[in-house]
Amino acid sequence: MRSILSLVTITGLMVLGQSCKDPGPPEPEIEPVITNAFIDPSVTYQEMIGFGGSLTWYSDRIITSPQKNQICQLLFEDLGTDMIRFKNNYYPMGYPAVKSTDVMENTSIKTLFTVTNELSTIARQLNPGIGIMVSSWTPPSSLKSNNNLREGTLKKENGAFMYEAFAEYWNDVLEHLSFKPDYISIQNEPAWVTPDWETCEWRPTETGEFAGFANAFDAVYNKISTRPDPPKMLGPEAENIGYSSKLGGNTFALFSDPVKNKPQLAAYAYHTYNFSASTPVSQTKENLNMIRDSYGNKPCIMTEYSNFTWLNTAWFIIQNINEANASGYLYWLMAWHNDSQEAMIKLSTSGAYSLTPFYYMMKHFSKEIDRGYVRISVLSPFMPMSAFIDPSGKKITVVAVNPNADEAWYDFEVIGKTVKSIRAWQTDAVSSYKEIEPVSSDQNIILKAKSVTTVVLEI
Repeated sequence: MRSILSLVTITGLMVLGQSCKDPGPPEPEIEPVITNAFIDPSVTYQEMIGFGGSLTWYSDRIITSPQKNQICQLLFEDLGTDMIRFKNNYYPMGYPAVKSTDVMENTSIKTLFTVTNELSTIARQLNPGIGIMVSSWTPPSSLKSNNNLREGTLKKENGAFMYEAFAEYWNDVLEHLSFKPDYISIQNEPAWVTPDWETCEWRPTETGEFAGFANAFDAVYNKISTRPDPPKMLGPEAENIGYSSKLGGNTFALFSDPVKNKPQLAAYAYHTYNFSASTPVSQTKENLNMIRDSYGNKPCIMTEYSNFTWLNTAWFIIQNINEANASGYLYWLMAWHNDSQEAMIKLSTSGAYSLTPFYYMMKHFSKEIDRGYVRISVLSPFMPMSAFIDPSGKKITVVAVNPNADEAWYDFEVIGKTVKSIRAWQTDAVSSYKEIEPVSSDQNIILKAKSVTTVVLEI
């Protein structure tokens, strides 16, 4: 009996001793490292035309959807869209003898022509200031060398390319749209062709085999400039800003040079398909700097691209803004079929829709930055950022991308100004465009790992 009691007593003392052991001094609390982002409103760059996207194929699913009103509200109002890019679908059967839109060259084109007119009306009802761009993939088959909407080049008549007929066609396009576009692009991706959809092949200037983009550009301008309030002309909407073995030089540069100093060119338009999905965003700088350094005499807009992940797309938008001085960025797949991995809005055949991270990623730019804002200097070590000030000079918007695996604390300071209030919204792998609160008495913003953040400062 004694031995058992002793064992219990000893065991109890051992446990008691463990529970009463002095834990020692507490671990020191690690202070977060605060990085300063210095914003200087006195250093200004380009004035913004704005952010938006393209509505082309599959946009008929918006109109036939039982949730059409919700989808349109999300696209044109909630997103804060500045510009919509529509595909030209004016292809009357029997053109130019027949100019009526009653029967088109195929039924899908007829559907999309009607849909474009309806969506443009809804867009301007919900967002009266929205800009509309119409881009053309090809002339009508009657003006094509192969009498087909796909492939070919502009037709010749009596040995000469039919530039005047092409210009008249564009005048007819504008006559038959139910809306007035703010911008037109006479040819999407002028050196690229495929048998899979409408395309037309051009060269920067006329050759024996191919029609010249610059020649057609002048002819269209001369025709439409006599119209009341004609649209502005963008060009060349080159398919890439890299080297083309077919052309023997940089695609964008070769097509831009002949129109560079023409007063009718309102802004350069370009695509960036020379960058694959695996291209590091940091390696896009050289090509983008080429646009800024050699073609900075006019604004420029990136009008079609969608290869990157949503996070890298946000980073790439900042690259375009900072390195090309882009005044606008239009995402390609604004609304697409339900199997798309890159659409901003996915649409099923029944009209059901879902928003993706690409939608919220674009919202980080389009919601709090509008046409007329001006990019200003922001010095932000280690983190891609762009900053903008509104015309009143009282609101600054910063978009920051954290592509890293660790969060970062940032203090946003405006040189020479007092920050009256700060608000922020953030998208990461867990939350989409969620409003977040500044932390600490210094109103720091935590940029989570793999996130996009919009910060709005009232000054």
